[in-house]
Amino acid sequence: MITMVSMTDDGRVERVLAGESRAALLTALVSAGRPLSLAEAAQQVGLRPSTTRFHLDLLVSAGLVDRTAERRATVGRPRIHYAARPASGGTAPGDYEGLVNALADQLSATPDPVGAAREAGRRWTQALGVRRNAVAATRGAAVEAVAGLLDRLGFAPDRPAGPDRINLRRCPFEVVARQQRGVVCGVHEGMLVETFQRLGRAGEVARLEAFAVDEPLLCVVHLRTLADPAPDSRVVVGEGENGITEPSARRRPDRASRGLADA
Repeated sequence: MITMVSMTDDGRVERVLAGESRAALLTALVSAGRPLSLAEAAQQVGLRPSTTRFHLDLLVSAGLVDRTAERRATVGRPRIHYAARPASGGTAPGDYEGLVNALADQLSATPDPVGAAREAGRRWTQALGVRRNAVAATRGAAVEAVAGLLDRLGFAPDRPAGPDRINLRRCPFEVVARQQRGVVCGVHEGMLVETFQRLGRAGEVARLEAFAVDEPLLCVVHLRTLADPAPDSRVVVGEGENGITEPSARRRPDRASRGLADA
C-alpha cells in the first residue's frame, strides 16, 4: 500500500522530481489537463509501461499525482488513470502554480534550461492533441488555429493590424514566469513552434517576446512571412479531439482516385 504524503514535504517532492523521467511525466500530466491512462502516459515520455508505472507510483507517493480506477459497466479489471494534483481545490490553470514552479526549478537545473523547456513545450503540443496534417494549412488558417488554441489555454490573444504578430494579453503562469522567465516562456515558445510545424507551417515563429509590456501584461509572438502552399492545397479549420482547432485537407479528387472510390 502506498502512503500519501503532504505536498508541503518539500524535501520529498524535490527528491522525487530529481528524476528526469518523473519530471517529464508530471509535465505531461499537467499539460494534458485531464487524467491519462498508463499507456497514454508511457507514450508521452517514451518509456515502457512497467517503467512508467514505477515512476508514477513515486509521484503518487509524493502527493503530486492522483491515481483513480475507471468505472466500468462490464466485467474486467478497471483501467487506472493518473492526473496531476492541483495545488488547491480548483481546476483552473493557476491552481497548478505550485507544480509549474517545481517543474521550472527542475528544468532550470539541467545543463540547457531553455532547450529543455522548449522540448517540454513540444511534448505539451502532443498532449494537447494537435495532430500533424498531410496538407499544409494556409498561413491565415494556421494563425487563426493557433490563436484559437491560445485562447482556450487562457492567453487572451488578439490579432493587431498586420500579418506578423499575435499579441498575448495574459499568461496563465504569470507569477512563475516573472521568476523564471527563460524556462516558462521557453515552454510556451516550444509549444508554439511545434504547433505551427504540425499545421505544416514550419519556421513560422520567429521569436516569443516575453513581457514586451509589463503592465498591463503584453507578450508578442513574432511571426515570419512565409509563402502559402499551392492553391490546390486548401484547408478548412475544424474542431479536432479535445476541442483543439486544427485544419483538415479538402482537395478535389482526380479521376483516378474517383475511380478507386467508385470501385
